Amino acid sequence: MKKQLIISIIVCSLIMLTACGEQKETNEPGPLDGLFAGTELSYEEYKFIMEHIVDRAKKMEIEDKVIEKWVIRAIGDERLMNKRDLTKEEALEKAEDNHNYYEAFISVAENIYGISVSEEELDAWIAEGPDQSEFPQQKAYAEALGMTLEELNHEYDRDLYKQTVMMEKLQPVLQKEYGTTDGDEVNKKFNEEIEDQLK
Repeated sequence: MKKQLIISIIVCSLIMLTACGEQKETNEPGPLDGLFAGTELSYEEYKFIMEHIVDRAKKMEIEDKVIEKWVIRAIGDERLMNKRDLTKEEALEKAEDNHNYYEAFISVAENIYGISVSEEELDAWIAEGPDQSEFPQQKAYAEALGMTLEELNHEYDRDLYKQTVMMEKLQPVLQKEYGTTDGDEVNKKFNEEIEDQLK
């Protein structure tokens, strides 16, 4: 049940690491929890928004395709959450912060706690979860990027799913490490470790 909830949140969200950036302040439990809470739009509405988001990012002519992806996520999060467009400078700053946070998360999980996810394991997780559902925003996002849902899930948003699987594996390890099952406390302490990594 918990896995299904996480999968639903991921698939409904589109953008992950902006959530991780927010997580530093809110200490929410999962990397994508809380994104777009209460946002219910039709496919046509999402299609219009997603095309606008991707078009804005492409017009910024960002050479680094990894950062461009994080820019799209940052623009999308701001557009859907706060109904405003980021400037190129704001989008790049958020994208770089979120990408750095993601890299620090992976580094701490792998190097300090020995948590890893194989490519086969990740493909199976995506196939059993996100591939099994189709949400209007997910479909609109894939189309705006010129991708199929499978390409979106298995390639473009693969990093987001990797972090989610790692977070699932980390929870019991962190609870033991910190001596508490309190989700807020665990996330606070883990975020402090990530912040230390970013210094």
